Amino acid sequence: MKKNLGLFFMVALMATPAMAQKVTIDYAHDFDFDSVKTFQFVDTPDTNAQSSLTDERIKNAIIRELSQELKLVDSDPDLFVTYHVMSEDRKSFTTTNFGYGGWGAGWGGWDYGGMGGMGTSTTQEHNWTEGTLIIDAYDPADKKMVWRGTGTVTVKAKPEKQTKQVDNILAKLGKKWDKILAGQGK
Repeated sequence: MKKNLGLFFMVALMATPAMAQKVTIDYAHDFDFDSVKTFQFVDTPDTNAQSSLTDERIKNAIIRELSQELKLVDSDPDLFVTYHVMSEDRKSFTTTNFGYGGWGAGWGGWDYGGMGGMGTSTTQEHNWTEGTLIIDAYDPADKKMVWRGTGTVTVKAKPEKQTKQVDNILAKLGKKWDKILAGQGK
């Protein structure tokens, strides 16, 4: 029992800051997505990866993913596509109690109704960075947003793992895009 309890707390501690990838989309329901055949990637003031290396990785991943369905062009696209990222430092606290105790009655005024037993509590702080990749698509004719995809993750420290996270977000967003094109909505 003691071993199982310890294993439970280890899993709970490791899972606290870990967050599954959350991917969502929103789109203009009246926009004709069937007519979209081309796209152009554009930088905007909101395109804001922390480093030029990260910026290039994200741009290349977006272009690679979209190029599976659409043609990349330098002018007159059916959609303008851009991205931006946001990050927020997060923290959580986990308190673990160990010990025994209980209420008991005893002789005399000191122990009657008092608490007996011993125990300890330990509180640990967990820090992590939550990152959100936001991809926007605009109708060039109206300069109006017609599609937004977001993916939120707990950011990994290694650039290779961050690249994998971006790829996973884009793959999930791509599946949602395919559903729109198939007329199945989100």
